[in-house]
Amino acid sequence: MKHIAIIGTGMAGLTLARQLDGRAKITLFEKSRGVSGRLSTRRLGNHEFDHGAQFFTARSKSFRQFLAPFISEGLVAQWQPKVLTLASNEKPYKRDWFEPHYVAVPRMNSLCKHLSRNLDINLKTNITGLKKSSARDNPGWILHTGDTVWQETFDWVISTAPVNQTLILFRDHLAPKFLSEDTGLTSANLSPCCSLMLGFLQSLSLGFEAARVKNLGIKWIMVNSSKPGRPQIPTLVVQSSNQWAQDHLKDSDDQVITQMMTELESILDQPLPETAVQSLQRWRYSRVEQTLEPDYLLDLENSLAGSGDWCLSGRVEGAFLSAKRLARRMGQIL
Repeated sequence: MKHIAIIGTGMAGLTLARQLDGRAKITLFEKSRGVSGRLSTRRLGNHEFDHGAQFFTARSKSFRQFLAPFISEGLVAQWQPKVLTLASNEKPYKRDWFEPHYVAVPRMNSLCKHLSRNLDINLKTNITGLKKSSARDNPGWILHTGDTVWQETFDWVISTAPVNQTLILFRDHLAPKFLSEDTGLTSANLSPCCSLMLGFLQSLSLGFEAARVKNLGIKWIMVNSSKPGRPQIPTLVVQSSNQWAQDHLKDSDDQVITQMMTELESILDQPLPETAVQSLQRWRYSRVEQTLEPDYLLDLENSLAGSGDWCLSGRVEGAFLSAKRLARRMGQIL
């Protein structure tokens, strides 16, 4: 049985592992202390924040079928907040969501935690490099984790890390066509985002549960505690625009928090209650500005592959579809 290393345990990595389970021996590697990628939740004292993806949609039959049993079990629920569009010096107006928006319950990382059950996952393990084994009796890929070498070799390595990190890892090993500026890994592009997490002891009265902000540094404001199954301790997640995050990459966390707080109170046109918790998460690879042209990366000659939202739509559903299509092709190869 072939041995496959999968780097990353977000939606793409876990979908691949589930789809290929039984067809190959699967070992997953995750640099963080938990699974989920951007489907993340952070606990700060009694406060909880979905500080990555806030929700996801299901536009394909395949993804709807995937979600159906989780919806039946209550692990995924539709979020139906009051949504406004806000802009400086303009009257707020209601924003309609013309399709269902879903969240995992009781927190955003719950779905990936469920998918990760009984899989061979190595947390807090950052794969920093790879090379081909020269041993005749043990061919395959050797993985480096900092200054150490993983004890096993692998027939295939699949990266579901952001495209920028996948490129760093694979650049010296891919066939030249996969590095083309037109269709290769370098053609994909991701931009950053800042997520400000605010926890309160007093209730909030904002007139909305989610708000899209126009033409300012802040892009989204979400009352995290309004989502299904969340603790009723008031929490906000405030996310910047991608351009604003790019422009403030060199600012300190304190500077970013101060600037976002100032703009937030200006947008809301009211002072916020005193915060019990303030925290910042910088997502260096957040929005997919330009996707890879194929649905996935597959270098048959070198036994390397890649999958993720950077291959398709840039959404949670895109990560799932990319992984499922790669798994189908890998099944044929295996």
